Amino acid sequence: MKTNYLRNLVPAILVGLASSAAIANTTLNERTIPTPVGLSAEFSHVIENRETSLTIPVPKSTEAWISLQKQYDQPGIELARSALERLGVTYEAKIFAGVDTFFVSPKKIASEYKDKWLIHIHGGAFVFGGGESALREAAWLANGLGAQVISIDYRKPPLHPFPAALEDTVAVWKELLKTQKPESTAIFGTSAGGNLTLATTLKFQELGLPLPGALYVGTPAVDLKETSDSWYVLEGLDPLGKRDGLIQSTFELYAGEQSLSNPLISPVYADIEDFPPTVFLTGTRDLLLSDTVRMHRLLRSADVETALHVYDGQSHGDYMSGLLADIPESDDAIKEIGQFFDTHLN
Repeated sequence: MKTNYLRNLVPAILVGLASSAAIANTTLNERTIPTPVGLSAEFSHVIENRETSLTIPVPKSTEAWISLQKQYDQPGIELARSALERLGVTYEAKIFAGVDTFFVSPKKIASEYKDKWLIHIHGGAFVFGGGESALREAAWLANGLGAQVISIDYRKPPLHPFPAALEDTVAVWKELLKTQKPESTAIFGTSAGGNLTLATTLKFQELGLPLPGALYVGTPAVDLKETSDSWYVLEGLDPLGKRDGLIQSTFELYAGEQSLSNPLISPVYADIEDFPPTVFLTGTRDLLLSDTVRMHRLLRSADVETALHVYDGQSHGDYMSGLLADIPESDDAIKEIGQFFDTHLN
């Protein structure tokens, strides 16, 4: 009798596993999500005191986009200035290879970074985050690693859609290679900056240029054409908001007349044969968690050496919370990036 029971049970399990009708296009019930367990007291305080993002109307003209850029970037500029002062990080604005850049220096330069510069490509949905606002992530990493950083204030829509940003990053790379070995150099960025870090590297391959020794890619937007799973599943948990509306409009503004499936716009559609070692960062509440995972798996399918760090309870870019306060999770992210660079930069 026990044998018959097991025989009957196995097909039922297989049918249940094969069936997707019950969960396809699911509408989830309203639920209350508590503060995750296992977080530091410092980071718990951050997420318990944050506010939901307001819905911002999509600008209807070039002038309206430029006005929103200035309005949107001002808080980022103020945050950057506060962080620079707190961390003792300094910078100098320069035109480098014809491109607006910031040369960022920590209070103390670590021996392994004494004679090299890392390249930073800022985020901001391709449209925002320029000017001094770009210094936030550059200052965070410069301070954490004791590294010198060139932050690229690339040209942006609405005046400069694709491929202007890539033209700027490639120009900076070519100029830096005159004085620095590519294998000694890392390129990094978060969000749209993560996309551009990947797309810039793909462009290097297309042009036959030497590749960097390593990449750090934080929660990248890698699919501007289709909406990955976590954009739906985690909506409401991430202060980034939602994809529909302003964010999708920035993607389309950036792409201009180009297809959103162009691998230089959506790197997840690239044919990868080889690629620099890449470390990815994301979180369990990050709207771009799925984008990050998909890109990591694409590189792994080509046997590229990559590391994926998913931080519990973190939303989009939360690992940079250490900009304005001492946050253990932020220190841990710096440690992981530093160890990855130590392994792969020559």
